[in-house]
Amino acid sequence: MSGIDAAWWHMSRPHNPLVIVGVLQLDAAPTLKALRECMDTRLGGERRWRQRPVRDADGDHWEADPRFRIERHVTRLPLPADADGAARRALIGRLASEPLDPEHPLWQLVMVKAGKGATLVLRIHHCYADGAALVRLLQAITDGSAAGSAAAAVATEPLAPEAEVGVLEELARLFTDAERAVVPPPAEGHGPVPPMAARVARVAVALGREAVRLTDMPDETPTPLKGCDGPDKAVAWSAPLALADLRPVARAFGCSVHALMLSCVAAALAGELRSRGQDPRRAELRLLVPTPLARTRRAQASAGNHFGLVNLALPLGIANPVARSWEVQRRLEALTGSHQALLMHVLLSLVGLLTEPWRTKALDLLLAGKATGVATTVPGPPAARYLAGARIADMMFWVPQAGDIGLGVSFLSYDGSLRVGVMSDAARLPEPQRLVERLVDEFERLRPLARLMSTQD
Repeated sequence: MSGIDAAWWHMSRPHNPLVIVGVLQLDAAPTLKALRECMDTRLGGERRWRQRPVRDADGDHWEADPRFRIERHVTRLPLPADADGAARRALIGRLASEPLDPEHPLWQLVMVKAGKGATLVLRIHHCYADGAALVRLLQAITDGSAAGSAAAAVATEPLAPEAEVGVLEELARLFTDAERAVVPPPAEGHGPVPPMAARVARVAVALGREAVRLTDMPDETPTPLKGCDGPDKAVAWSAPLALADLRPVARAFGCSVHALMLSCVAAALAGELRSRGQDPRRAELRLLVPTPLARTRRAQASAGNHFGLVNLALPLGIANPVARSWEVQRRLEALTGSHQALLMHVLLSLVGLLTEPWRTKALDLLLAGKATGVATTVPGPPAARYLAGARIADMMFWVPQAGDIGLGVSFLSYDGSLRVGVMSDAARLPEPQRLVERLVDEFERLRPLARLMSTQD
């Protein structure tokens, strides 16, 4: 097991399981038998999905489950046909709070039938894959039409044993990743490769600068939203927001859609703090933002974690929406131009190679002590997909939170629209739907302002 995957595995706490939760809304309900056959066939060539993480005298590694049965992982739950949105949110929140069985691969797909359609709830531990890898896997196990594609099916042949990676080999791979991210390797035949000492110094200087900045980062302001008190989770999500509506607003404000939505998050969180009697202008609140590392090894894999994290301080005290969006864009560009994401990737990979209790202490220091929440954006399939012959009418996912972080905000694009999801510690934020509504209301408030600004250009 790689150091980074081991780190994400050991981030789970009894009160905060590190489980990604996703939902696929199908417009027709397949039979449980058909769904199991589809998943068993499509995942047949994906070794990771038949393995469980294990720690023994040899360290952390992946082990094939000798008692793997697709029936254990693809199940069904009843839900009344007239169940409303609150009942569905409660069900998903309950599933998000439940730990997965460590004796078997840490994933489960639950089908909830309601009327003619069906809701599929996927739970998977973060150590198996990050959001981008899961989207690539989703593309592989689904089809572009109801007819499907015979070529998409994968033969379920016995899987060959996975080669074990030693600590020295893992460190060498980690250095190669870091070097490629700091300075891309020269094209073949375009200059000599620098000596090893120079390459090590180059990486050390780049990461050292970021380490100093991270160490000097001041503590956050204590707020009612910081922390995680227990295992109970609450989830909420928005109706799809058309990208055709979001992009003109972002252009008018001179920022990306990503920055625009994070600006709306800042406005929503500021409103939540005000409702609890706290002045957001005096609050320092940060979000951990996952950032892809494009040049690292296996950056296009359908399993594993291949990203870093940056700490984004939200401009809660800026009331002007245009100024706030500009400021979010400026801060994001500054973080993207730094090596903070690479540093966090390297540090987490190294922490994953430690033993207890040093690993837990290091993880808490790196993550929970630096931010109130996590905010991630995942580009989903641009066109509708089909699973087991049924059209995926809608999809959403919720990013898990590590350690004592109790708030997660997720953005997922699919078939021309963007979805917003919030998962929270139920004791800290029992009604995350209110936060989602604040966020969407803020965006709706910006649309006429964007049209006015566009007419004045």
